[in-house]
Amino acid sequence: MEKLIICILLICQIITWRIIKNKNNRILILEKYDKIGKKITSNIKIKDLMEEVMQTVKVETQAEACSLYIIDEEKQELWFEVALGEKGDKLKQIRLKIGEGIAGWVAKEGKKLNIEDVNKDTRFKKEISKKIEFKNKAMLTMPIKFKDRVIGVIQVINKEGGGIFTQKDENFIEGISSEISIALQNAKLYKEMKDLYLHTIQALAATIDAKDPYTKGHSQRVTKYALEIGKEMNLTDNQLQELEYMAILHDIGKIGIKDSILNKESSLNDEEFEIMKTHPTIGSKILETMGSLSKIIPGVKYHHEKYDGTGYAKGLKGKEIPLEARIISVADTYDAMTTDRPYRKGLAHEVAMNEINKHSGTQFDPESVKYFNIVMDRKMVSHNEC
Repeated sequence: MEKLIICILLICQIITWRIIKNKNNRILILEKYDKIGKKITSNIKIKDLMEEVMQTVKVETQAEACSLYIIDEEKQELWFEVALGEKGDKLKQIRLKIGEGIAGWVAKEGKKLNIEDVNKDTRFKKEISKKIEFKNKAMLTMPIKFKDRVIGVIQVINKEGGGIFTQKDENFIEGISSEISIALQNAKLYKEMKDLYLHTIQALAATIDAKDPYTKGHSQRVTKYALEIGKEMNLTDNQLQELEYMAILHDIGKIGIKDSILNKESSLNDEEFEIMKTHPTIGSKILETMGSLSKIIPGVKYHHEKYDGTGYAKGLKGKEIPLEARIISVADTYDAMTTDRPYRKGLAHEVAMNEINKHSGTQFDPESVKYFNIVMDRKMVSHNEC
């Protein structure tokens, strides 16, 4: 009980310390940190998040400009992740060596610098100010650390109305830097996991190419077309990501089809075609055994369904068919028609598009066909302009 009371008292002290009195009201800094912390844990798009956090820093410190540098450990350089202010776009084009300039010194030494007039500081790199045509004076620069290792730098420049950055500004940025550190590490781990996930999917897709050399590159092309359709439909980033995985692996079930059928140099007979029709079901069963990939089953299992309900494997109709599968169906069919096979020459683009439009509403989802036409029309215009 005594330990519990001591802990409660310590928490009360921390909360009290965070409260700063203002002429008009009392600002609870803890609430700002908590708000930013919630954004960090709910936002995977690190670029957007960091811009939002740095905008908060700019407002709270009343700075004319502010920057967030990320350290490139391989090149031993600092680059601008975020640069807010009048010259932000120009700043983003600049890279600094570790130890170079104020930010480079802070990155190297791991210590903060609060300078009243940087023009009198020998560490200041005046060439940058000249290049971006910006007059620097007061500058507060602080390292972002993760487990005592500097991973970035925050910098605020020129206090609005003149003057220097205060202890209050330092305290605020110090608190923010710990939140940014967590966000950057989470983003790094997320990217590593995402890359591993994608590499796993690509490795699985490569096994299909190895089994069916005549369709080599098919999955990549279908993925490209499908994503372009999805973007025209304004799908969210998460939807596009799942669509990408589904398209890459849409034919994974062909692993379970005999080579004699896959590599046949003539058209399949009825019996062989019935066997080939099992590949969506085989693919879905393969993915069911891999928990992390189970969410992409719909695009694999249902990409041969037809809008009028006459497709396979389940005979789904219209909007019963998952959107991703409807998109993949159009992309898959176009690539299949325009690619050479041992028993026939690939169709011309115009002929293939006529066939797809002809079967819109029966074999294909009309919406997917509509946006595929937009994608292809743009490609043709771009090609003609070249």
